[in-house]
Amino acid sequence: MKIKSILSLLLLMGIIASCNVGINNYTETVEIEGVKRLKLSGVFNVTISQYDQESLEISGSEDLVKKLIVKQTGDLLELTLREKDQGGFLKNNSVQVNLVIADLTELKFEGAGNIRTSEILTLENLRISGNGVGNIQLEIAAESVDSRLNFVGNMELKGETDEFKLVNEGIGNIDASQFTAQRVDLVSSGIGAVSVHCEDELSIRVDGIGSVSYTGNPTVISEKISGLGKINRN
Repeated sequence: MKIKSILSLLLLMGIIASCNVGINNYTETVEIEGVKRLKLSGVFNVTISQYDQESLEISGSEDLVKKLIVKQTGDLLELTLREKDQGGFLKNNSVQVNLVIADLTELKFEGAGNIRTSEILTLENLRISGNGVGNIQLEIAAESVDSRLNFVGNMELKGETDEFKLVNEGIGNIDASQFTAQRVDLVSSGIGAVSVHCEDELSIRVDGIGSVSYTGNPTVISEKISGLGKINRN
């Protein structure tokens, strides 16, 4: 990625971080049921909660709220705000999505925005994949979490899992130091800092520019470094 492109994405990150300032004077609710997979496309903020009674609430300027496309196919919920409908990043508009679901097996995001959980989500197996620009804050208790990330921004994971797989090809920091995992398989070829906490078996491969650090008292079964990266034990 060219330096100019990176700087443009970093500027967009700043814009996204401040996009909560917009005037949210219109709210719309949409009926959903049986959602287990979530795909997010566009520029908007999402807060995810867990409860048996599922719900979807969208807030923001009336114009943008009505342009947010909501589509459910089986257990897949897709939320899309097309680029031509967003009106430009510098406009003081934002869309806030509050989503309540009973379960989640897949989270896929592309575009730009902030994604967070309001509380810990108790799940079985979760797959996360992301592209674009954003800030992600998730608290999860799951049997396994498989994350494949190629985005510009920061991610913070808290909670616990038996098995944590992470492939990072993006730019930014991934802080999973408070995400207690029994087994970790980590491949980092991005730019930035990645931190994990492992209690049992740890496998690390670093191919990019940046650092990987780990806490806990794991048995390191594989540790490989190529390029300008480094591995630190804290």
